[in-house]
Amino acid sequence: MRFFATGIVTLSLLVASASAHFDVSPYLVGGQLMTGGRDHGGTAYPPPISVYGYDFGEEPLDPFNVSDPGVNQGAGVGGLPAGAALRYNIASSLLYWNGIGAVDWSLPPAGSFVELSMNSAKRTLTGTSGPQTGSLIQSVAADGSVHRHFVTSLFAAAGASNVPGDLGYVPPADGIYAFNLSLTLSHGGTDYVSDPFWIVFNNGLSQSQHDAAMEAIPEPASAVVALAMGAMAALRRTMRPAD
Repeated sequence: MRFFATGIVTLSLLVASASAHFDVSPYLVGGQLMTGGRDHGGTAYPPPISVYGYDFGEEPLDPFNVSDPGVNQGAGVGGLPAGAALRYNIASSLLYWNGIGAVDWSLPPAGSFVELSMNSAKRTLTGTSGPQTGSLIQSVAADGSVHRHFVTSLFAAAGASNVPGDLGYVPPADGIYAFNLSLTLSHGGTDYVSDPFWIVFNNGLSQSQHDAAMEAIPEPASAVVALAMGAMAALRRTMRPAD
């Protein structure tokens, strides 16, 4: 698999390491919708940023239902027109790395999936789910601000609970889980579409492994090809005749 490591990704890593869990911050600049960052103290990081890092496991009583990523822009900062509809779409399947050796993206463990919730809408990402139409995030406020948070939930299997102590609880596998999103801003009959950006969640690995995974994010086309090849290999294994 071919990886890229551009200045954009490097900037994203530096910002992510210095200010964990900052929100995706949309900007409309010269007719182009772009993504920067905004931390919870209100500090803004200009676009372009294409990789955002978050962690499962920070809340011991509910470690796998996380209110990240956020989508956040301050009043009068991002050039967003009042009343414009901000939406998201999913641009990839769910990628996974188990943390062993060099970063090597693959299908997630069998049965595991991520549920992405925004407002009342939910989408499910698996290793083979592919691109999906998302939903409305928010209409831009009169002062040009937006602020909503996804809830990202990690499950080990369909029907299993992801909350410790619940009946049927199954802990999801440690590793890095990543997926690709884009934003669309609709206003005055025009749709402004951002470049795709990556959301990279760490579950139980070290910060250095998380950083390495963020640096080794694949090009979108490469990710699709690699996961398709992985799915075909898994299918061949299940169809192999008995000896």
